[in-house]
Amino acid sequence: MDKKKVIIISLICCIAFGQSNNGLSPVVKSFLLPGWGEYSLDKPERGRIFSLSETALWTFFAGALIVSHNYSDLYQAYAADYAGVNTKNKERQFWLDVGNYESMIAHNEEHLRFREFDALYPSESEWSWEWSSDSKREKYRDYRVASDTWALGAKFIAGSIVINHIVSAIDALYLQRISRIEVVSVTPMIHPTSGRSGLSLTIQF
Repeated sequence: MDKKKVIIISLICCIAFGQSNNGLSPVVKSFLLPGWGEYSLDKPERGRIFSLSETALWTFFAGALIVSHNYSDLYQAYAADYAGVNTKNKERQFWLDVGNYESMIAHNEEHLRFREFDALYPSESEWSWEWSSDSKREKYRDYRVASDTWALGAKFIAGSIVINHIVSAIDALYLQRISRIEVVSVTPMIHPTSGRSGLSLTIQF
């Protein structure tokens, strides 16, 4: 199940279980903005935890994307300087191949041996490259891997943001249900035939 489906299902659950006659329910508020529902239920300390978590997660998410983008610009510029790469309109597979082969010719020769004709690059300057040394190519790969690593980290952080929204909504639902409890009573019970005793817990909303 992808993230979009998880978000849609969670929103439906929030609306279904957190309905209110006075505008948005605390559950929906917390799903939209973590901590908002807790604040509306007079639980500022719990709301602060979720709102601070949300701020921190978005900060880390933006930071990871910026670092990934900077590394992407760096490895592309590096490939242009030391391998003669034309950086315009290139997809991810091209950049992977640039780091894995010393030149476009070496790349095409290997794929020809395996009859992988769809993987060949046309013999045009737009697609050609040739590294000045293996050490330069390895340095380029370090930059590219760093960009991918930070981008992957941003994806994990995005998932954490979604989880923070869902957990805050569940917490608001819990607080909302607890606040509606009016009477809690415990009554001792004795079974007339077996003589067994026990306690009966009654909760009135």
